[in-house]
Amino acid sequence: MKLAGKKVLITGSAQGIGQGIAEKFLQEGADLFLLDVKNEELRETAEALRGRSSSRIEYAVCDLSDLDAAAAAAEQAWTQMGGIDILINNAGIAFREPFAGISLSHWTKIMDVNVNSMFVLSQSIANRMIARGKGGSIVNMTSKNGLAGSSMLAHYNASKGAVVLLTQSMAVELAPQGIRVNAVAPGFIDTPLDRKLKQQDQSLNLTARTPMGRLGTIEEVANVFLFLASDDASYITGTTIAVDGGHLANASEL
Repeated sequence: MKLAGKKVLITGSAQGIGQGIAEKFLQEGADLFLLDVKNEELRETAEALRGRSSSRIEYAVCDLSDLDAAAAAAEQAWTQMGGIDILINNAGIAFREPFAGISLSHWTKIMDVNVNSMFVLSQSIANRMIARGKGGSIVNMTSKNGLAGSSMLAHYNASKGAVVLLTQSMAVELAPQGIRVNAVAPGFIDTPLDRKLKQQDQSLNLTARTPMGRLGTIEEVANVFLFLASDDASYITGTTIAVDGGHLANASEL
């Protein structure tokens, strides 16, 4: 198993891609610390995963828009698990609305959850990894929207673009300490978040410009997180892998 004995902290792991990552990592022998703001869903996910494996599974409820709470959660995870080998910064939120109508509260909420908490968690865990001296792996969730602009998601797009450059910058500085940092940029995936966006705008055709002509699956994204987190990617750091069915490659099509 690729992650046997590894201790992994996964944010946003109560449902969607985060839950899929947890399931995939559990299959590969990892011990998990799950973090999410959704109390009941998180408890149900943890209990379901415990029923499938003898691996250790712990969890904590945390609102990552509260940066003090994010820092406390990082400390709790490290202490409770006896260290963290892999950090998966998956949690994220989005609001679909025109740029001219974005409120400062929505802008700040997205930046806090999608970028600022990622910085807080990564810095906290990375400093502990450095002090321990065994290296580690950090994989961040960005988006195809962090690699190219689009309408109605200016705050979300800006947050995901920030993740791409944060990932590169972290990778450069942390490589000498044996810590690899990479990112995954999904396109349109069959998740609760994308279904919510579709509900907000029924005119959306999410796959109209996707050459593969379908939504991606959660497992297809989780597979890439597994690859980047594992020793299979031992010489890969500072990169962002798009998992988008060719959507970004099709940018010139009308």
